[in-house]
Order: sequence, then C-alpha cells, then structure tokens
Amino acid sequence: MLRKYSINNVLILSLVLLSILTSCKGDQEQADGRYFDFASNNNSEASLELEEVVVDGKWHSNATGTHGCGTSNINGGGGISSPPYSAIAPQESIDLVWYSWREKARMKASIKMPDSEIINELLINPPWKKVYEKKLHRSKIIIDFRPDHKVWIKLAKSAYPESQSEVMILAEGTGVKTNDVVEDYKYYEEDEDYILDCNARRERLRALGYYTAPMKTFNKWYPEADKNKEIKSE
Repeated sequence: MLRKYSINNVLILSLVLLSILTSCKGDQEQADGRYFDFASNNNSEASLELEEVVVDGKWHSNATGTHGCGTSNINGGGGISSPPYSAIAPQESIDLVWYSWREKARMKASIKMPDSEIINELLINPPWKKVYEKKLHRSKIIIDFRPDHKVWIKLAKSAYPESQSEVMILAEGTGVKTNDVVEDYKYYEEDEDYILDCNARRERLRALGYYTAPMKTFNKWYPEADKNKEIKSE
C-alpha cells in the first residue's frame, strides 16, 4: 500500500510540475513593436529603390524608399521606421520587393528567419542590454543590401553599430528578377537620380576622408547560428 501511495504521489507531482512548466512557457513575454525598429541600407553595387517590406505576410514596415550608395554607415541602417506596439516581431520570414538600377528590373526575396524563440530572446534580452537596465531596449532590425543581390537581415544595438559586438546577422537571402513591367522610374537619369557604380563612388569618398564609421564589415552571425555561417570580412 505504501509503495502504491508513493508512486501515486510521484505521478501527481510530475503532472503538477508539467502543468507549471507549460503555463510558464505559455506566459513567456512576446517581443512586439516595443522592442525593435526597422532600418535599411544599401551596400550593393548600384542605387536601388526598396518598395515593400512585409513581415510574416501580416504587416508592412515603412523602412522603404530610395537608397543611393551606402557610405559611412556600412554596418548600420538609414532612417528608422518604428512599428506599432501591436506588431509582432518576425516569426517566419521577411519578404522584400525592390527596384534594382543595376538590373533595371524589379527584384524580390523571401528571407527565412531563425526560430521564433531565438528572435524573441534576442529582442527581449539582447547581448548589448546592460544587466541593470530595466527599461526596454529597442534594437534595430536592419535590411542590408549586399553585392550580387544578396540581402542580410541584421540585428543591431543601434542604427550606428561601432563594433562587432553591437550587430549580428540573423538571416540572408538573394533577390531574383520578377517579370514586372516597371514604368515608375523611366524618367530617372543616371548620376542625377541613381548611380550605377557605387564602388567607384565609395573610393572617391574614402579618398576625401568622408568615412567616419568603422570601414571593416561586421559579419558575424547570431550566437546560436551554425558556425559555418560566419564568413570572412569583405
């Protein structure tokens, strides 16, 4: 009888603990628009027009607009777009549509994000948040256009990260041409409205001493990522 009573107690205790753990997991704080802003930057070969940013197919970010050739802020983003507090952080994907002056064509990319629990934890407890800091930290999700139509989605302490410890790559994708007939930019003129050789322009600016931010590309992935994803500096 004592043995049966002990086993029953163990089963009951196990069920109670499981219930508590399940409840706690369900009560985990959800990273929403209070925890992040969006920004975008162009470090590709030519000017581009970012036309659309869609998060999980549910809401649009305003981090769009014309992007000339990225200059001093090669690791950060441009203007900041703050989502409404009700916006849920990216859970699955970020879909982008942009016009590439290099290709004279509209491009699109669907970029798969890391596991939602990873994103949630990085936003709520980012590595750059100080232990004693009680207020929410608004990190920056940066859309960074790279050469050959590659796109990095990065998370940074601010729009102007100063070291590798203040920014990380979350995901990457590659744009593909659409079959859209684009008339929106037919009256734009080279050098006046867009630039086709960003590399040459950057070199001229470097020679003139325009670069004030770190010139080394910060390209480490988030801590839980496959270490093979960490690539050499460009």
